Amino acid sequence: MKETQINHPESFQARNLTGLAAALTLGLFAIPGVSRADADSSPRLKLVVVKTLPYPVINSKTPGAEKIPGGFEGGNTVKVTIRGKSEYHLFAHSYETLDWSHCRLDHWISSDGLHWRHDQVLVPPYTDKATKLWTLSCSPMPFFDTEADRWQIYYALFAKPQQNWSSGGALRCASSKAKGRDGISGPYDFPGEEVLKPGVSYPKTACVNSVSTPFLAKDGKWLVFYGGDNYSAQQPDTKAWGKWWVALASAPSPRGPYTQLGNKPQPLIDPTGFNENPMPIRIRGPKSGKDYWVAMFDFLHDEVAGPNLSEIGFTWSSDGRDWPAEHGQAVDIRAGFNAGEKPWWHVIRTPHDLIDDGDGTFTCFFTGTSEDDHGFRGIGMVKFKIEEVVDGLVK
Repeated sequence: MKETQINHPESFQARNLTGLAAALTLGLFAIPGVSRADADSSPRLKLVVVKTLPYPVINSKTPGAEKIPGGFEGGNTVKVTIRGKSEYHLFAHSYETLDWSHCRLDHWISSDGLHWRHDQVLVPPYTDKATKLWTLSCSPMPFFDTEADRWQIYYALFAKPQQNWSSGGALRCASSKAKGRDGISGPYDFPGEEVLKPGVSYPKTACVNSVSTPFLAKDGKWLVFYGGDNYSAQQPDTKAWGKWWVALASAPSPRGPYTQLGNKPQPLIDPTGFNENPMPIRIRGPKSGKDYWVAMFDFLHDEVAGPNLSEIGFTWSSDGRDWPAEHGQAVDIRAGFNAGEKPWWHVIRTPHDLIDDGDGTFTCFFTGTSEDDHGFRGIGMVKFKIEEVVDGLVK
């Protein structure tokens, strides 16, 4: 049985006994205080669902969403304090149609994570004047580069002869033209520069579609995740539809140059090969105080294999370089509902970073498709806690 510990912050209602029974049915068990873990006493982490909102924080009726009937998909959210005021900044690619034919990069802002306003379109859909190719911009990942004292947006750029999506694109980085943390709203120097190069940053056989923000590993090297549906010809089963791998590239600074780190994908979870858009951050273990690297990711296995469409992926590393499959956890966020609450989504799509709330909990935004909202991919919110198991005890 999986063990979890549920906190009840004042901003969320406590789970009643019926809700707890539902959590047990889903394989999650709430226990107060310190409890005995399973027999393995090696240090490890577990992600625990605290509370899941039963409604999206952005849907098709939210002011500013009128021009994106397809909703949102890839992207990330950060919480930034500027001149004493803290706000959430959401960067995502959104759809001006119900499919991939008109992708744009959007920026949204919220003071509480519940009420959002559309700030600006960073990159609209467009046709390249020189090549006449239709351009799709995807998965913007904000990152504050302390060395450059600027915000940067890491994103994928596809150029296609027709208005449809297919695998393989350039991975680029655009920088804010304004220095400091208050430059998060830009303007940015899109299209920026290419930061991952085929044959150097990753194998030429790879069909790369996603990238993470840079993160500093234990050895002092900067790393990024990249991934796609055909990582390497060395992987015999990557041609199967739905197989998405991730791997690492290394650089001396956040802007590169990045070189391939090893020649095999990082498994992240078992079953592996169903991983996309890892969101890595470094945290301190709540019990030991040691450093861990953790990542949320889009766990595609259930999306392509079914039937559970409410799981997202979580994993951790002790050094940022090695992400063993046994560390992976498929987290069913329905465990965060009160009695009688039901998912607003039909299928979970992409989780964003964990945002440290400073009270032992983490906020995570995610996208999900709602059949009740005409297929609109909305933005949801869930609260988590990270448990650390040390010497067989979980706190």
